[in-house]
Amino acid sequence: MKRILSILLSVTLLLSGAAVYAQEAALPESEHPYRNGCRDKQTYTDEGADRGLMVTFSEDTCVEPYTTSSIIIVGPGHPDLTVGDVLPYIRRTGDYIALLDGNGNTLGTYSGDELAGKTVYVPTNSFSVLLVADAENNFYGYRVTEVRRATQKDVRRITYRAGYGEDESYVKSCARGENASFDTAFRPYGAAVRRQGFAFAGWATKKGGPAAYGPGESVPDTAGDMELWAVWVPLALGSDEVLTLSNSAWYFEDDGREGYYMTPEDYRAMQLNLFKTYGLGPVPSPVLSIVLSTYPDWEWQGSCYGISTVTALQHFGLIDLLAPQDAETMSELEPDDALISRINYYQSQAATSWLTENKAYHTDTAVYAAQLRRMFAAVEDGDIVMFTFYEGEPFITPGHTVLFTGAFTAADGSHVLVAYDCNDVWSYRSAAYDSRFVIAPDYSSVTDDWDDPVGAFNWTADFDQFVSFSADVSGSPLAWYAAMLRHIVEIFRTLLEAIGFSAFGA
Repeated sequence: MKRILSILLSVTLLLSGAAVYAQEAALPESEHPYRNGCRDKQTYTDEGADRGLMVTFSEDTCVEPYTTSSIIIVGPGHPDLTVGDVLPYIRRTGDYIALLDGNGNTLGTYSGDELAGKTVYVPTNSFSVLLVADAENNFYGYRVTEVRRATQKDVRRITYRAGYGEDESYVKSCARGENASFDTAFRPYGAAVRRQGFAFAGWATKKGGPAAYGPGESVPDTAGDMELWAVWVPLALGSDEVLTLSNSAWYFEDDGREGYYMTPEDYRAMQLNLFKTYGLGPVPSPVLSIVLSTYPDWEWQGSCYGISTVTALQHFGLIDLLAPQDAETMSELEPDDALISRINYYQSQAATSWLTENKAYHTDTAVYAAQLRRMFAAVEDGDIVMFTFYEGEPFITPGHTVLFTGAFTAADGSHVLVAYDCNDVWSYRSAAYDSRFVIAPDYSSVTDDWDDPVGAFNWTADFDQFVSFSADVSGSPLAWYAAMLRHIVEIFRTLLEAIGFSAFGA
């Protein structure tokens, strides 16, 4: 008798356990029809689904279509509005179903019969179905008819690795037959990892290999499970070596100043340096003299050239912007009068940059391609390059200046340049390095970070040319003539060195 009771008890426990499991594993399903104003959320979990879940909805799954519409006035109705004016708000009506993965990420939102008979891949071992309804027009709702564990035939698993250090990694899966793209950065915790001093260049199929796939590139339809390593390109300029101020009038036109503000000292130094940098002899070009002597009175249009110049000069130790503000890095500098004046002092040299830099003014020429090739090689070798470009012809179409600080060749053969752009300073400050220019594989053309083609351009990696020679800027005539004399000596030294005579060598 005891044996029989024991067997019955065991069977009862097994049946009750199966009932509990069946209850836990019940497929999500709404009421039919669902209630007005409901906000129903149901969750399903299968701990053994290591590749995710394939979730199928019934053919009769349907909710009231979700719509948005502007409210339009049909009569005066308002002292400031006339017939036909649109009120500044949107009216939303209808219901929707949201499908969320086990991490709370929304995989999709659906209304009407968009989910009817549809199978959706969930990349986690659990999911939730949320139904949100308004106060009218209830429909059938939804019913999940099948949930099965995804297999290798359903999905491909991609393992992303950091590519440096201990190769921290994470895994993501995507359904076969659906459009999917590679991650645009290494992001194990949701937010992209910013590796200081390096820009993300793409994904390699082996550690230390070249980038085989670019950021955001589509996953090949034929690909199975994949293992990828992040590829990083070193940068010559750190994220703390750039200014926090951007090329904005907010910094440059305060206190009623609308021109290129300069201190008397910087203005005097600018006049003296006409002879060193831009003069063909001891007397500079009259046109250049007029341009630069009136420069502070020009209406302010930007100081990208000046910001780029001071950033590079500070990096190479050719000027010291930090000492006056007792700062340790460029990122600590405040935009005071002295800093703005120094930026605008170098900005003035943009007016004559075409005299001193490599240039290519006409596209579709061998010269244009050769300059792009030389410039890319310079950045790839670790140089910082200042790049001034125009949408078309120089001085006629809008122009801008950036610093190129890193370079790599992408998987498709294009040549990518990472830029510090003072119009997008926070991209560089945050180590995102999103400003990039792309040169065609055959060096025939270049596009900016807005994918717009670049016309005329000039560039330089020689920042010594911007350094002011030592001169007393107090206004002493003797100092001015001494500066001219030193300039003449420099001209003769350069000429003699060019013909191979080194008597005037250092």
